[in-house]
Amino acid sequence: MYAYRKSMPKLNKHLDDKWVKHCQRLHKQRLKQMKPAIDNKPPPKFVHLAQNLKKQQMDEERYSQIERDNYLLLDKMSYIMTHPQLLDEKYMGPPVTYGKSLNKEYRKRELMRITEENLQILRRIQHKEPYYSHLDWEEQAARDEEYLRNCAEYPLVLPTTKSAKTFRASQSYSEAPSFAVQPTPAPPHVRHKSAGKGVAVSSGQPEEGAG
Repeated sequence: MYAYRKSMPKLNKHLDDKWVKHCQRLHKQRLKQMKPAIDNKPPPKFVHLAQNLKKQQMDEERYSQIERDNYLLLDKMSYIMTHPQLLDEKYMGPPVTYGKSLNKEYRKRELMRITEENLQILRRIQHKEPYYSHLDWEEQAARDEEYLRNCAEYPLVLPTTKSAKTFRASQSYSEAPSFAVQPTPAPPHVRHKSAGKGVAVSSGQPEEGAG
């Protein structure tokens, strides 16, 4: 650029330099004041987007209406509490009388009859003697136990109630077809007494001392 200016004819070199500096100063000033062609600033914030003013107004109106209704209701209740209500037939008319039921007495008699029958059934149930007697059961059990002792050759060990239940459960379990268990043979020294004859029966082996 300097060579280009130097080659151009000019009348005064100092004035030309001064003019060039002035143009450069104006150019720099324009560069500083130049605005961007692309707007990269954040968008502005609008109040109507952050706050719903219409909804707030409707809520305030609804709340004011509720307060007004509550005040009127409270005023009426206080008036009712402070002023006694006098009902006059002149304004309210004669008292209303409702008709009676035609079968009221019949329903009452039926209710009394059912109640009496229930009481009689209850008395019969309470005074009814039991059909089974536990005393007879106890006597029969004692008699059967005595018969068993008389038939047995060795002392008996009778099972208790709990062991009897266990024995019955095991017996019912052994009677099942899929879980049948063969009874174990008695040892050879055990002797059984026949029901009708006093014959000693061994389990298949000769008894010691037997001829």
